[in-house]
Amino acid sequence: MLRITKAATRTGRGALRLTRSAEGGRMPYSRHLSGLAAPGAVVETGEHMVDGLLEFDTIHDVQARACAQWGGRDLFGTYDNGEFGWMTYAEFDEKVKLARGVLTDLGIKQGDTVGVISNNRWEWAAVAAAAYSLSAVMVPMYEAQLPSDWSYILNDAGCKTLMCANQDIYDRASAECTKSVPSVSSILCFDAPAGEPHSFKTAMEATEGGGAGIVAPGAADLANLIYTSGTTGKPKGVELTHANQISNIYGTRQIVENPLDFMRHDDRSLSFLPWAHSYGQTCELWSLMAHGAGMGICRGVPDILEDLQLVKPSLLFSVPTLYKRVYDGVHNMINETNPIRRSLMKNALALGEAKVAAENAGGSLGGFSAMKHNALDGLVLSKIRDRFGGNLRVGFVAGAACPPEIIGFMDNIGIPVCEGYGLTETSPVVAINSPEARKIGSVGRAIGGVEVLAVDPGDNQPLPTGSEGEICVIGPNIMKGYHNKPDATDEVISVLPDGRRMFHTGDLGTVGTDNFVKITGRLKEQYKLENGKYVVPTPVEEAIGMSRFIMQIVLCGANRPYNVCLIVPDVDALKNELKLDGDITVADLQSNPDVLKLMEAEIQSNSKSLKKFEVPQKFHFVNPFTVENQMLTPKMSVRRHVAITTYCDEIGAMYGDSVVTDEERASA
Repeated sequence: MLRITKAATRTGRGALRLTRSAEGGRMPYSRHLSGLAAPGAVVETGEHMVDGLLEFDTIHDVQARACAQWGGRDLFGTYDNGEFGWMTYAEFDEKVKLARGVLTDLGIKQGDTVGVISNNRWEWAAVAAAAYSLSAVMVPMYEAQLPSDWSYILNDAGCKTLMCANQDIYDRASAECTKSVPSVSSILCFDAPAGEPHSFKTAMEATEGGGAGIVAPGAADLANLIYTSGTTGKPKGVELTHANQISNIYGTRQIVENPLDFMRHDDRSLSFLPWAHSYGQTCELWSLMAHGAGMGICRGVPDILEDLQLVKPSLLFSVPTLYKRVYDGVHNMINETNPIRRSLMKNALALGEAKVAAENAGGSLGGFSAMKHNALDGLVLSKIRDRFGGNLRVGFVAGAACPPEIIGFMDNIGIPVCEGYGLTETSPVVAINSPEARKIGSVGRAIGGVEVLAVDPGDNQPLPTGSEGEICVIGPNIMKGYHNKPDATDEVISVLPDGRRMFHTGDLGTVGTDNFVKITGRLKEQYKLENGKYVVPTPVEEAIGMSRFIMQIVLCGANRPYNVCLIVPDVDALKNELKLDGDITVADLQSNPDVLKLMEAEIQSNSKSLKKFEVPQKFHFVNPFTVENQMLTPKMSVRRHVAITTYCDEIGAMYGDSVVTDEERASA
């Protein structure tokens, strides 16, 4: 340990040193020690520690060096019989060594691809780390995908071996591989009991003491083939190098004055975002490991609220859905509780808002207001924070636009939420708000080493500051390319005159004079009404979706006279509001005049900021969009084209037709 005993002058926000890049050169990642820590702060030292932060060139380095540095710390928590049991960094390192022996026994060599079909679990991370230690490539897939999707990915990636989560997946994947995936020569199952020939446990026991050697990867070597969820068309394999993904970890350190306080060694998260996606993998799994933190592995979406109470995370990586779930729950409670409690809750939230406003202006609540806030914080706001486990100091949100009302609500209860933006193709982070510099309504500023600009979609020329255009990205986080798809790669990556590669995101947005990035919609989702007016559906869906009676919404209207929408209602909230008894189905709601009147009022109330032609004139209730019915991606994004195609008759009926037009279906 190194203790700072004397305060020193901060070197300034731009004073960066010691760099590494995708080409093995140098890129800034670490500040001078004097600019990091206050007097009395303890800064950890070690063989690969620089200024109190772990140094690394590859994901393999992250795992090996983190386990050596923090061997006794808790890394992974797994639910068992009502509580979470924890595996230390040192224990995980031993699992990685055994997993490396298993892969070696299966014939995995440098450059080979290893397929994994599993939700988050320590075995997933061990196989990934073992693959990297052999310079092999990880090909993660989702349990909820169809066998035909697994088959397509396994063939496209040329996977040599496959790891499956449970017996059901093993049986289905084995049948699919036997039929149509000749490259896979071995399949193991994580959950199969020791002694079974197809058991991962059996293979781990058999290889113990095997001493498989490390084949360390280089920064430019491929680490992951992450297949896009496929909101449209077949999934594409995104080639991410070790340098791509570690540039994200270093880049996020540069957005704060004190990286030692951004992710702390004693931080803990509840991991429910899939590591098969770059958001959960880079931002949570490897970033937390790179800082000595731990993560409890959530059992699944239905158990999130209970697992939050057990793990009590200090950090949370999420999509907007979780925060809105708590937001809606609180507002439903306000509307349903007795007048005294309702008044207390409203006053507590109002004072929370006043406190945030005062602090943003550089001041604080004073006098009686401060005393009242403290009292109501203990009575009301702390109880809301307890829904997140009671220990959450900051949340992160990405994957979809998070309505400003949600982030404002989280601020008011005392939990700052930092919204970020990125894509699988950018490893994934492009920009992020930090606890020190947030602008609600934006996705933050570009991370270190990354440049963001808005270009004219017509001629690809940069637009003036503040102008809306296609968001493009330049930096070390840009993927190598789409696997086996050079033409698709050329469509999204252009080479500038100075030789730099620029990625075209397909998103519309602006970059302000303060460098905060705002995303305004999706270029390809934009459609034209029959009258020639253009509609970007995302902002409309965000506005209307703020209703506590709406869980999901999809706007439609391409080449039609007006917009309509599909609404997944919150059945329980509607039942409580209208005092409806018994089992109520979505079809029942569609035929209930009181429900229809209430929903119409909600749409109008939440559409005040929209243009008149954007507001849907009709709506239809539908069942939830889920991963299982293929209308939701594993990272919780609605597959718009699938929803519109599935409910084409209902959409057509809202226009007086029996089917959706070919043009509308093609534009979905």
